[in-house]
Amino acid sequence: MSTAEGRTRPGWKVWAAVAVLVVVVAGLLHGYRNTNALTGDRLCGGLVSTVKADAILPGSGRLDAEGDGLADDLWDTVCEVEKSSVVLGSGRGTLTLRVREEDGDAPLKDEAWPELSEESFFSGKVTGGVDKYRGWVLLPEKCWAKQPLMVGVSSSEPVSDSEAFAALITDAARAVAAGAACGDLPEEPGTLLPPRSEAARPASDGRVCGLDGFSVRGQVPADTEVLEAGQRAPADLWSCRVSLEDDSRGPVRADGFMTYTASRDPLLIAAVKKAPGASKGQALDGREAQVVDPQRIVLSCAQGELYLAVESGLQYLEARKRHPGLPSRDTYFESFVKSASGTFGCGTSARS
Repeated sequence: MSTAEGRTRPGWKVWAAVAVLVVVVAGLLHGYRNTNALTGDRLCGGLVSTVKADAILPGSGRLDAEGDGLADDLWDTVCEVEKSSVVLGSGRGTLTLRVREEDGDAPLKDEAWPELSEESFFSGKVTGGVDKYRGWVLLPEKCWAKQPLMVGVSSSEPVSDSEAFAALITDAARAVAAGAACGDLPEEPGTLLPPRSEAARPASDGRVCGLDGFSVRGQVPADTEVLEAGQRAPADLWSCRVSLEDDSRGPVRADGFMTYTASRDPLLIAAVKKAPGASKGQALDGREAQVVDPQRIVLSCAQGELYLAVESGLQYLEARKRHPGLPSRDTYFESFVKSASGTFGCGTSARS
């Protein structure tokens, strides 16, 4: 063997080893930056399932999280999960989890929570709801301090699978409750109750929002078509937004005319009754009730309790300016309570 050959062969071996090493490193780097192969099963101190978060955020990519788990005060808990990739066109998006101390019916009346007319509710062993961008689960009563606590999750990207979204939030709430040793929740939510349709539909007079005997005749401007959007009644968690087919500006029209909500869910009702100022009183028809404010009450029924509430929208305020003869909010609430009581099986008051 010549001296030149002796020097060449070891050189090729070195280059081959270097090439293999480069391929391995590149593969590991790709796996690290574009997949969750090297990521743990749970993120944010164990609060969020990696698999469930990956299923919610679109495309492929790596999940990174900011958040150390439960805060000393549960309501200070915040976690952010981000999906990113160095591959052009791959996954992106952020999930933000917060444990929030709120009025018990905050998700049913505040703009920071899911859009009621687009929300899918679930009730039973776990209570909550989701739309395409936001969702919530009420934590067990043992977790509450001065006010009820709930886990809220928001997504920067629209979520196409509401069942997967509800499962992620339920799993996160379960982890929060387990970490705080304040109750048990299932791994999965119950059956979701979606809206009856994606778009608002014409309401049937005498059965508006599917409530027996419910009419808004004389309560809206004459010759104005009434639209409704929401869930099918009755249900343990239910809402319906009434809007007017008129010339309202975009934000006014989107806010609607009146939004009606009802719940037979025991945990949510317990949360509502924790509201500051809630006290024993009477509904407008004289029946025994827990009154939160004039348009938010809990009726005592023969077979449990029923939460009923009405929120007026910007369309109502604008319509009253144009039509001063429209009735006050109490009128809408009184007719709603009368119809909803029958549809939701609360025709008879409970007597203590």
